[in-house]
Amino acid sequence: MHAEALSTRRRGLMLGALGAALVALALWIGSAPPVLPLAAVGAAVLFLVTLLNVDAGLVIIILSMLLSPEIPLGGVGGFGIEGQRSVILRTEDVVLLLVGLAWMARMAIHKDLGAIRRSPLNGWISAYVAACLLSTLLGIDAGRVRMMQGLAFVLKYVEYFILFFLTLNYVRGETQLRRLLAAVLITAALIAVYAGWQIPSGARPSAPFEGKEGEPNTLGGYLVLIFCLSAALAQTCVERRWRRGALLLAAATLPPLVATLSRSSWLALAAGAAVLLALAPERRAFGIAMLLAAALLLLIHPKSVEERIDYTLHGEPGAGATHRLQLDPSAEARLSSWGRAIDGWLEHPLLGRGVTGFGFFDAQYFRALVELGALGFAAFAGLLYACGTLFWRAHRILREPLHRGLALGMVAGFAALLTHAIGTNTFILIRIMEPFWLLTGLVVAALTLEEARA
Repeated sequence: MHAEALSTRRRGLMLGALGAALVALALWIGSAPPVLPLAAVGAAVLFLVTLLNVDAGLVIIILSMLLSPEIPLGGVGGFGIEGQRSVILRTEDVVLLLVGLAWMARMAIHKDLGAIRRSPLNGWISAYVAACLLSTLLGIDAGRVRMMQGLAFVLKYVEYFILFFLTLNYVRGETQLRRLLAAVLITAALIAVYAGWQIPSGARPSAPFEGKEGEPNTLGGYLVLIFCLSAALAQTCVERRWRRGALLLAAATLPPLVATLSRSSWLALAAGAAVLLALAPERRAFGIAMLLAAALLLLIHPKSVEERIDYTLHGEPGAGATHRLQLDPSAEARLSSWGRAIDGWLEHPLLGRGVTGFGFFDAQYFRALVELGALGFAAFAGLLYACGTLFWRAHRILREPLHRGLALGMVAGFAALLTHAIGTNTFILIRIMEPFWLLTGLVVAALTLEEARA
């Protein structure tokens, strides 16, 4: 009788707490702006859907990578352009957080899912994240970094690693790998169509929801990665729908890529195409296709492309000369910022000034050096080397045609992004890095699947 009374009391307490929570929720819904309850319901639904089916959550993340609105959260401080920029929160950030929490809940419920799976990149990722956090905390303590902005940027860097581990842990079979890869390609096709639609307006194409000015350079880096991936799949896949779809996507990325007028992206395209030409199984056909595409673009390219090239080489009247070429102000400012970055690094050579502690400039390698110091830069370089080694190994040993195309595309895409990073902060741009790290997770998954079959 005592046990029954205790059980009845517990049920009564639970029902009372639930009733109080529902009353509080009803009062909040009645007083809050309509968008907040809707957002809360959407978040709850996404969490529950992911808890039941992680596949759905990952597909939603992929679709939101370049299709999510942004919310500026305030300036980052510092000087120059960086002082005017904002920490940007996008829908994909919230989606990724919810999916990550749902995945951890699944691991707690289903013990057989295990902890984070091993990969050759785990140690280097940990070292790089630790270097970012340590240098930023030291920068905050010294007053070089504003706490909220610096930590917000570090968290943004960590985001794409979360996506890598989610992908790595989730993909346990061929169907899952193909489904996620197809979602990446479908999203890329939507972005290519959207970017191509902007070309007749004369504006430099940009991804959706990039603000008033847009980010053509970011879109260019993304399109180069997608071109390398789809061009590789078009040459290796034996299934007709994959082969044709990849071929059409590769062709669709080129016009908006050229129209971005992003010089870093043009150089990256040349690097990626060179790697594909050297390694692709159908080198002759690919070389002919690239020559025809180049000839076609030369005939019908927008006048702005010619103006961009002329402006780059000759600059404006009265501009100073550099190496016998009169570069445009943007290029000269970038070269000048490299020198300032070296000076800033020499002030704090070992651990750097901290993330956002030096201000904004577009040069990934110099930015990593001045912000993270020699130790952090070594971790960053080690992570890049580990990625390159992983892609090359996958390209050499994978046998399934779709897997080989994925690996070849990532070898070429990685070479392109390394080139892109000379004049852009490529490896901290979330809209390039999220698809990159998801695809990296798929490469590791492909290796695991084929090793399990052997």
